[in-house]
Amino acid sequence: MLDDYLRANLASWDEAVGVHLDSQMYDVAGFKAGKTSLHFIEIDELGPLVGEGTTLLHLQCHFGLDTLSWARRGAVVTGIDFSGAGIATARALAEELGLSQRATFVHSDVHHLPEVLGGRFDVVFTSWGVLLWLGDLERWAEVVAHFLKPGGVFYIAEFHPYALLLADDSTPDSLRIGYPYFMYGEPQRFDEPGDYADPEAEVQNTVTFEWVHGFAEIIDPLLRAGLRLDFLHELPYTPEGLPFAFLEVCEDGLQRVKGHHHDFPLSFTLKMTKAG
Repeated sequence: MLDDYLRANLASWDEAVGVHLDSQMYDVAGFKAGKTSLHFIEIDELGPLVGEGTTLLHLQCHFGLDTLSWARRGAVVTGIDFSGAGIATARALAEELGLSQRATFVHSDVHHLPEVLGGRFDVVFTSWGVLLWLGDLERWAEVVAHFLKPGGVFYIAEFHPYALLLADDSTPDSLRIGYPYFMYGEPQRFDEPGDYADPEAEVQNTVTFEWVHGFAEIIDPLLRAGLRLDFLHELPYTPEGLPFAFLEVCEDGLQRVKGHHHDFPLSFTLKMTKAG
C-alpha cells in the first residue's frame, strides 16, 4: 500500500511544479533577478555555517530555489527530490543562472538515496512541508546521518506538529483538534482542489496522503543515529504555505493566528550535529 501512497503523492508533486513556477508565492522571476528564496529564519540560524565551499545536501528540494539560494551564498550544493519534473526544472534553472558548476540535482526519494548518491556533506538541510510526505522517519534519520561528515550539521525548519492537528473549521478563538497526533504509520487521505501556492489552480491529481509526526518521532531517531541536539526552537509564526482560515499573512509576510500573534506554535527549527 505504501507504493500507492507514494504514487499518488508523486503525481501531485509532478503536476505542482508547473503551478508553482507560475505562482506569486514562489516568485521565480524575482528569484532569477537575484532575490533569495530563503527566509530570515534559515539565514539567521544556518547561514553563519554556510559559506564559500561548504558542501550542502538539500533533501526534498522541490525545483531547487532554496538549493540554488545556498549556492549563491558560496556553497557547493546537491539537491534531491522524488519528482522528476522538479529535478528537471531545477537543473534548467541552475544552467540558466550560471550555477550548474556548484549545483547538482539528483532524482531520488529520501529513503533510497544512498543507493544512487555517494559522498558526505558538511550540512544536510531540509525545510517547510517536508516531513508530512514521509511515512518512515527511522529510515529518514538513518539517511541524514549517513550523509553527514563527522562534525557535520543537520538543520530543519518545518511546520509545527500542533498546527497540523487543528480542525479545518477551527477559528482563532476555537482552535480545536481535528486530526490525530499519533498516526502509527497510517497516513491521512486528502482530496482537495487547487494548490497551496495557488488555490484557484485547476489540478488533476487532487488526492494526497500525509503523515503528522510528533517531536519524539522526529528527534529520537536522529539521536539514535548518532546526532547531538544543539537546539529546538518553537515559533508562533511561519512563512506562507499553511492554507488555514484561522491564519493571516502579516505585514512582514509571515503567517500568524488571527488575533493571537504570540500564543500558538506554528513552526519549529531543529539543529543537530553528528558526533565527530
